[in-house]
Amino acid sequence: MKRFTCLIPAVLLGFSSLASSAGPDAESLLRLSNGEILLLDATSNESGGSARVQVLVQSPAQAVWDVITSCGQSFVFVDGLKSCEVIEDSGHRALVHQVVKKGWFIPKQDFVFESRRTPFRTMHFELVEGNLKALEGSWDFSEIPEGLLVEYQIRVRPAFPVPGFIVSYVMRRGMPDLIGCIRGLAGGSGSSEKEKEDLDRCRGDAAGTR
Repeated sequence: MKRFTCLIPAVLLGFSSLASSAGPDAESLLRLSNGEILLLDATSNESGGSARVQVLVQSPAQAVWDVITSCGQSFVFVDGLKSCEVIEDSGHRALVHQVVKKGWFIPKQDFVFESRRTPFRTMHFELVEGNLKALEGSWDFSEIPEGLLVEYQIRVRPAFPVPGFIVSYVMRRGMPDLIGCIRGLAGGSGSSEKEKEDLDRCRGDAAGTR
């Protein structure tokens, strides 16, 4: 099976400067240790939005990495993903073509993005071409005593207007759902009860096959 660096292209997010990664404070760390998924930052409007999410995972970084770089798994956690094609993959750099269609009310998204990777540590991606005005983001992995801290950031500006309430829903519910699904697929939920909750967050077309 081909592998690719996946992101969340379907989410109709906005375009603002990506925040710098920072370790969680004591209160946030307690919430993360209790299994919460923290939406640290989210903006949304008719032209798009942005998000930054943190989660604590009780599995090795490679387990999470294997999920987010798996073409098969991406159909489980990416809502509306219809196809993906690896154009080029040299290990630390990849070009990927994706097509996403989330419903009749949102136009199809068809684009190519580049990802630059340091395996099990960081992953950065940005738009190369397609019908988005802008796209960029990152995955960051940090080993801390409480487990694996995973932070995901994305900003997207579509080439078409999107109702603000849809963007807001994707940002504030869709991002935590996606990260929770990934944690469940990576076996890092920490308990069978939490794993079921995480897998119930999966919104992709192949969610019923897990």
